[in-house]
Amino acid sequence: MVLLGCAAAGIAICDLKLRTSRSDLLAPDQAWQDYEQSFSGNRDIIVVVRTPEPNASLLQNVLDDLAERLEREPEHFADILYRVDQTRLRRKGLQYLSEDELRETVRQVSRLEELLHIERHADQLRSRIRRASLRRERGQMTAATSGSQLTPNDGDRAIIDANRLAASLDSFLIKDGQRLRIDESAFTTPWPDLVSVEMEHSLQDADVAYLLADNNRVGLLHVNAAGAGTEQADQTAQETVARLREHLDEVQAEYRDGTDSRLTLSMTGMPVLEQDEVSGTGADMLKAVLIAFVGVGLLLTFGLRGVRHPTLVLIMLINSVAVTLGIATLVVGHLNILSVCFVAIVIGLGVDFGIHFVSRYLALRQELYEPDESIVLTGQSVGSGILTSALTTAVAFGSAALTGYPGLAELGIIAAAGILVCALMTFLFLPALISLADEKVDVEDLPVPLSGDAWRSALAGWPRAAVFIALIGIVAVGALAVKYEDGQVGLKVDYDANLLHMQDHDQQSVLAERTLTQAGESVLYAVAIAGTRDETVALREKLLELHSVARVTDLPSQLPAPPSQSQVQLIDQLRGSLGRISANSVSFRSSGHEVVGRSLDSLYGTLRKSGNLQATEAAAKLDRFLNRFVELRDPRRQTDVVDAYQSLMVKSLLKELDQVSRATSVEPVEFDDLPVAWRDRYYQVDGDDELWLLKIYPRQDVWDEAALETFVTEVRSVAPNATGAPIQNYDSASETVACYQSIAVYSLVAICLFLLLEFLRPGQKLLTLVPPGLIVGFIGYTMVQRNQPLNINMLVGIYAAMVAFIACVFDFRNLRDTLIAMIPAVGGMVMLLGIMSVLQVDFNPVNLIVIPLILGIGVDDGIHLVHDYRRQLKEGADSYKPSGETVNGVLLTSLTSVIGFGSLMIASHSGLRSVGVILSVGITCCMAVALVFLPPLLVLVARNQPSTFEPVVIKREKKASDESEAASGDGEQSAQPERKLSRKERRRQQQAA
Repeated sequence: MVLLGCAAAGIAICDLKLRTSRSDLLAPDQAWQDYEQSFSGNRDIIVVVRTPEPNASLLQNVLDDLAERLEREPEHFADILYRVDQTRLRRKGLQYLSEDELRETVRQVSRLEELLHIERHADQLRSRIRRASLRRERGQMTAATSGSQLTPNDGDRAIIDANRLAASLDSFLIKDGQRLRIDESAFTTPWPDLVSVEMEHSLQDADVAYLLADNNRVGLLHVNAAGAGTEQADQTAQETVARLREHLDEVQAEYRDGTDSRLTLSMTGMPVLEQDEVSGTGADMLKAVLIAFVGVGLLLTFGLRGVRHPTLVLIMLINSVAVTLGIATLVVGHLNILSVCFVAIVIGLGVDFGIHFVSRYLALRQELYEPDESIVLTGQSVGSGILTSALTTAVAFGSAALTGYPGLAELGIIAAAGILVCALMTFLFLPALISLADEKVDVEDLPVPLSGDAWRSALAGWPRAAVFIALIGIVAVGALAVKYEDGQVGLKVDYDANLLHMQDHDQQSVLAERTLTQAGESVLYAVAIAGTRDETVALREKLLELHSVARVTDLPSQLPAPPSQSQVQLIDQLRGSLGRISANSVSFRSSGHEVVGRSLDSLYGTLRKSGNLQATEAAAKLDRFLNRFVELRDPRRQTDVVDAYQSLMVKSLLKELDQVSRATSVEPVEFDDLPVAWRDRYYQVDGDDELWLLKIYPRQDVWDEAALETFVTEVRSVAPNATGAPIQNYDSASETVACYQSIAVYSLVAICLFLLLEFLRPGQKLLTLVPPGLIVGFIGYTMVQRNQPLNINMLVGIYAAMVAFIACVFDFRNLRDTLIAMIPAVGGMVMLLGIMSVLQVDFNPVNLIVIPLILGIGVDDGIHLVHDYRRQLKEGADSYKPSGETVNGVLLTSLTSVIGFGSLMIASHSGLRSVGVILSVGITCCMAVALVFLPPLLVLVARNQPSTFEPVVIKREKKASDESEAASGDGEQSAQPERKLSRKERRRQQQAA
């Protein structure tokens, strides 16, 4: 067995792989496969560079340095995108504006020189906001006053422009400790965009535009792992993420030491989030396993009052885990983010088998049996209970393979194999270890396990009171989970499908994802693939009509129609206006600091009175600047601030005008004018087929279940073949719930069938189990022949109902034993829901995995107690009293599981931590029901309607030949020699003599 374990461990170390992608949990649909093959799937790794204050130049330098490092390692990094060459596109940028927008641009250019003074700009903004507010109150949004040329949205645009000015002033004059100073590097233009050509990110108005966001506080770099889409994609992605982390640490250290200590570099994206989740889970699982082994060992040492036998159980458990890893390698070949939890399952259930075996063995040794006799009798007495527990739990987990959901199917197969391996090791490996360890150990040197005599006597002495008190407790605790609202009864415990809630909130990738969300970006977006440019345009228009869609990015939308004659005339007019403005003609005289202060204060008052949220934010920024401006006190310093700011205003205006002047080409925009980086990411050719990609961004946070469901439902109503991370997450969550419901049905039916097979009398087993199977098989065959959908859940339900009915009619008492064995699982789950509502712990896709485990442990407890009850009645007892070894076994198995799984509560991963909480509470509840409610119930059953064990015999009249044969048989039997005494009986005779 040791050699088998070593060989299995070697196979696992060499060949067992770990898959981190959530897409591996689902059977991939064709749309996702096409997307991954053509566009590398949702494999973008996003580097987020953040500064606390706007600093475009610093972000650009960092992105340049980092990109240079990555480009030197093509074996790790591919498709690096951090800036876009939009020179050709910007020459024709004015064509993206409508005629109304072009007229507005002409008007802004003609007025810009008049607004070069801060006070004039502020007064103009205040006037626009006030007039728009008055018109809104009067319901005259479309009216126009002399010279204002306001449009219905001018008030909103004025607030946006005011927010831009306030943010610019707020970052320009900063407080460094106790000293106020000007920060020209943080200056941002207060002017509105005259023309902006944007695609997916907030690109700057420059020929070479960097991917910047959040008002130049965030810089972005996209990169893919080299070899994405190959068979080694997972391994390559892990190496790429690890290498990229090294680069980020090095670059951040360089800039923090010299340029800006507050600069932060982090990365996110689905590959990083998934790998961080798996690596964090793996690290937490390793710590938990170590704590569990130590805790379980100490508890067994206390419960079994020794060190030798607990050590043997742990050795058996380690060997079982090693063999299970080998089986997982040979059968499945890899682990996923669900099946990696199988180790906890094997430890939690496998140790139970060993504890029951050792507890019974030590009890028999105390009755003066020799080691080999004790081992044999242990297998005969508790072997059937262990085997039944192993088979029922293995079938419960193995039923996950019927769901068609690869993630759960793999977990079910591996967990079922691990449980069966533990059971086999209990029968094959553990007895050999015990035989070697106790070969020369006398009975007097063996430990005497705890038996709980007082507790067992109390339950057997007052069974009715114990049953009543326990039942009241179960109902009272379970009632805590029930709520009554709006005339409906429901549960307080919900299902939280938000995958982000399950991760470590302090992980860099999670924090970076939040930074992206705050900056208006997202790692979650749906994608659709169209076959032609016209299909792309039509699909885009339909998607933009959806309420849940914020924006859609694609290539055809960046290719405007050829400019009309009116657009050409307006562009020519704008070109002429720009030609009359030169660097020499744009000048200003110094404004008085008092005038500037009064104008800004008036603008602040207008913004504060507005009910607009963005106006309130602008007022707060302007208030901070005014407070610092007043703190300067010295009029000369205040004037210096005003002059310096207005100088930068002029420079930014000239830059803006220069950019507009270079965007006045009227040549039609062609496909080749689009930046190559965007073309490669949105357009591919597959043979004779064209593939046009659309990225569909949600309006709300689709980590939230309700927003995700709305988004996916609406997108699929327009694009049925849409795919992407949000849709994968939605399908995963939906299928997880459906699969767990199916598993619950299959596992409960399987458990009932195994228990019936165990408890029914020999003559009733075939009669109860076979005919319903034939009937259900005929129903299924008929449905297939009639081309009707095969409803597995319905067939399983019909079979279970028929079996229960037949067993109730022919062998009710043994059917009752089956139901009694399930009481700890059912009662424990009821209590678990009540305690979860008090602790405010909800179910999620991770902790749902443990529900079959809790049910399995609860059923195991019930099986061992019912087996103990039936064993005593078989031996001729008139009443039932729980045996010490059974009570001790149930107590130790439950407490070891609580310690083992409770160690998961130290995990930083929120989902894994909730697994520890639910398992610890659930197993404790099952133990409480098994040790408090079940024994007195069995005492009452034994007194009133004990189980029957005699096989069903078909009575027939005896013939004379039969009577003579029986008589001769009796004579032969009486002539047989006396039975040979066992070593235990001989030892007792020797002691008596």
